[in-house]
This record gives sequence, structure tokens and C-alpha cells, in this order.
Amino acid sequence: MTSSEVREIYQNQSDALVSSENSKVLISHFGAFSQNLVSNIATNAENLLLSKGVDKGLVKRVFSILIEGLQNIRMHGQKDEADRQLGFLILSEDDNCFNISLANVIDPVDFEKVDKYIEEINNYSKEELRDTYLNVLTNEFISQKGGAGLGFITTRIKSGHPLEHSYYALSDGNLLFMFKIRLEK
Repeated sequence: MTSSEVREIYQNQSDALVSSENSKVLISHFGAFSQNLVSNIATNAENLLLSKGVDKGLVKRVFSILIEGLQNIRMHGQKDEADRQLGFLILSEDDNCFNISLANVIDPVDFEKVDKYIEEINNYSKEELRDTYLNVLTNEFISQKGGAGLGFITTRIKSGHPLEHSYYALSDGNLLFMFKIRLEK
């Protein structure tokens, strides 16, 4: 049941972008994300943006955020009934921005911690972001799943905007965590 629910949310997000007059979907994927697929998606996005004449600095930021977000899906996503870590990615653009939507299934036990952490870093000044980033780096804390907690901070720094995030309740008791990143052209 979870996979069909996640697919429906993905499809709704994608359909909303496709039907918008100002948005164009550049890359999207629903399903599991292997390490090879993560690399291929990021490389294809980089090549596509470069072929469109996008500034190399912006391409580098998009690439970095994609890698960070897709690795997060791979490392932290809950498995579905078929033992897959489902998630999705939608990279789109409008007249002013590139938009990245990423989603994965999380355990509701992690909801409050993740929600509080994102709200906290969304309210940080540039200096607080930098100091927190350096503090996490120097303390070398690694979670049980292999992360150091830098992904959201890095994404927030590179985007220059607060991270939009939302959650959808799934019938198996888990949540679909979705966050959106906007990068101005």
C-alpha cells in the first residue's frame, strides 16, 4: 500500500508542475535510488543545465544539493513492504528559479526531530549556519545510519533560502517527508 500512496503524491506533485504555465519539469524519478542511479541523475542534471547555458556556479550548487538530497533518501529512507527505499525527485524550473523537490518515507519517531532541526536551521543567520556547520564538522558526530547531520545545513547554505518541508501520513504508519529547495537563477 505504501508504494502506491507515495506514487500518488509524486504524481500529484509532478502534475501540478506540468500544468503550471511557468514551470517545466527537467528531471524526475519515482522509486528506489541506487548509488549508480544517484550518480547518473546528478551527472545528467549537470549536463542538461550546462547545455542550457546556466551559470557554472549555479550548476555546481544544483549538483551539490541533488547529491546531498539523493544520498539522504538512500541512507535514511524507510523500506516499504517490498523492502525498497522509495522516494522521488523532481527538478523543475520557472522563469526565476530552479526548484528541487525530494521525498522519502520516514519513521514517525523521527518526525519531530527532523521537523525541529529544519525549523531551527531555517531561522539561522548566515553566521549561525556557518558556525553550526563548522561545529558539526569538528565534532565528527556520525549517526547510526552514517550521516553527520550536515545535509540540511549544506542545502540551506547553498540554496540561500529556507527549506520548505511537509509530511504526508501513510497508511502503514510511516510518513512521507518532502522538502523543496529553490535556487534563484
